[in-house]
Amino acid sequence: MNVSFVDFKREWKFFEKKFLLAFKKFGQKGIYVLGPEVESFEKDFAKYCGYKYAIGMSTGLSVLETILRANRIGVGDEVITVANSAVATSLAISNVGAKPIFCDIREDFLIDQEKIEKLITGKTKVILPVHLFGRICDMKKINAIAKKYGLIVVEDACQAHGANFVGVSAINTKAFSFYPTKNLGAIGEGGAVVTNDEKVRDFAMSYRNYGQYGRYNHVIKASNYRLEPLHCVLLDIKLKYLNKFIQKRQVIAKKYIEETEKIKGIIVNDFDKNCAYHLFVIRVLDGKRDELRKHLKEKGVETLVHYPTAIHHQPCYREEYKNLKLANVDRFQEEILSLPCYPFLENQELAYVIKNIRNFFAT
Repeated sequence: MNVSFVDFKREWKFFEKKFLLAFKKFGQKGIYVLGPEVESFEKDFAKYCGYKYAIGMSTGLSVLETILRANRIGVGDEVITVANSAVATSLAISNVGAKPIFCDIREDFLIDQEKIEKLITGKTKVILPVHLFGRICDMKKINAIAKKYGLIVVEDACQAHGANFVGVSAINTKAFSFYPTKNLGAIGEGGAVVTNDEKVRDFAMSYRNYGQYGRYNHVIKASNYRLEPLHCVLLDIKLKYLNKFIQKRQVIAKKYIEETEKIKGIIVNDFDKNCAYHLFVIRVLDGKRDELRKHLKEKGVETLVHYPTAIHHQPCYREEYKNLKLANVDRFQEEILSLPCYPFLENQELAYVIKNIRNFFAT
């Protein structure tokens, strides 16, 4: 049996009729840049997230960068974040001229809020937690720290579509990505600023569109970070199924946990009902991660590592952070393994993956 990490063909088959009908209507309208489809999706996504505004943009990176610029973050400023995220998180900080300050993480891969205060200096302006793998950071404590020191909080929720933020985190501006692999993915690149702040909304709407306030009235030096309207047409369709798909991801995650938590040599986090399970990540101990991955590949099971190289060890950052030690980040990067976990994974495929993991540790 072959088990893909994710299979977009299955997703397309599920949505094909709705997609094709919607594409035909879209083409007949003949509005191919911004317009009503973008506005409609923005309205629906903001409502889904429990916010006033959503502003569609070209990528998750462009969203993060724009939010920082909207808050006047720039040269000389410091932003506290994590190094075990996708590099886009830190690139957004670097792109505005600020400096990423990397905090170590907890056992659940999220920023260790207990270590944030020690990193705060007179240059610190923002705390940027990452809701990695769909799991929500401890925003109550993070927000309390930010309030104490007068800092801005920007949440990287690029992997957390469908996570249950209600009562946990529904006040800070959030960044979402619609990269195809996300829980709510486009057929290409995309992202959205989600905010209750009118100033952030207005800045983002202008910055994504050449810095215009009114047509051909360019008030700020900006960029073209517009979200394609065709993406919005299809995202609006998929949004209606997001909760259902999150429930399926949670069922898969719960099964993985139940079947692997007692295996010696593996560490799995407890089931979290608020987690959107964008990815299901285990830790493989005793230096056996690559052996397990090879074993699963030989059995036809595709796995990935998110991410094989932490940001502070990437060539573009290595010299700048050559003396930085992050105990958990550095250790976990040698242990983490992402298993197939998406709504169209079949039950027999899930059972096959689990069986081969158990067989590996039984030998």
